[in-house]
Amino acid sequence: MNLQRLISYFENWGGQQGGAAPRLVFGDEGAYGRYGALLLTSRYQPLLDREQKVVAYEALLRVQDPAGRYIAPDQLFARLDEDREVVVLDRLSRVLHAVNYVGQPNEGKRLFLNVNGRHLLGISSGKHGTTFESLLEHCGLKPSQVVLEILESGIDDLRHLQQAILAYKDKGFRIAIDDFGCRHSNFDRLWALEPDIVKLDRNLTLQAMHNQRAAKVLPALVRLIQDLGAQVVCEGIETAEQHQLVMDSGSDMVQGYYYGRPAVHLLQQVAEPA
Repeated sequence: MNLQRLISYFENWGGQQGGAAPRLVFGDEGAYGRYGALLLTSRYQPLLDREQKVVAYEALLRVQDPAGRYIAPDQLFARLDEDREVVVLDRLSRVLHAVNYVGQPNEGKRLFLNVNGRHLLGISSGKHGTTFESLLEHCGLKPSQVVLEILESGIDDLRHLQQAILAYKDKGFRIAIDDFGCRHSNFDRLWALEPDIVKLDRNLTLQAMHNQRAAKVLPALVRLIQDLGAQVVCEGIETAEQHQLVMDSGSDMVQGYYYGRPAVHLLQQVAEPA
């Protein structure tokens, strides 16, 4: 791991003049980020396969102000006026997660990293992933070990999104579409984007728990996505009943508080559900 190159990248970022200075910092407990007065830290939540084995982790950002109050990451990004600030903060978050991930026994499991939609739209060169691939190499990870998670329903420019996904895939990253089923998600966009993984919006599971029609639709939705060549993740699972429902629906992977809450340290095993 080339820590100095990582630190230097953010120290030398040209956009810090007139804006909050992004910094990658290393301490006794691992890496953390500074963005102005805000503290950025990593949390990890496991993804499990149908045999209840941990197969990957999603990295989640935690943001605290000087008073120790937590700020939702989407609220922080919404505050930023300039796309270049979004780009560097998004990169800082992903590098932070990658560094802390490599510093723990991860047994080569894939790492899911969220990419902000404004980041994708803020890069007009068509060279999405070029800078991050270099940063990732300094972290000790390869693109093939990373799944980039995108909330496609928040991006109206489908052509730009297609170009970004193709550029990422060409570098070896896998692509996951997050929260499919919310807002204006539709299958036309899935056909156009050809993701490797589709994460279903948790509300689809909640509806299926209380609505017989929704319960019948869920397995058909899972099969249709699988027929498109993508794996399905049902996320937001919190109870044994929800677990059984999504297992019966044929989901390839699951995620949620039922299996493990986001934590600083990687959860290697989970107790088999009752």
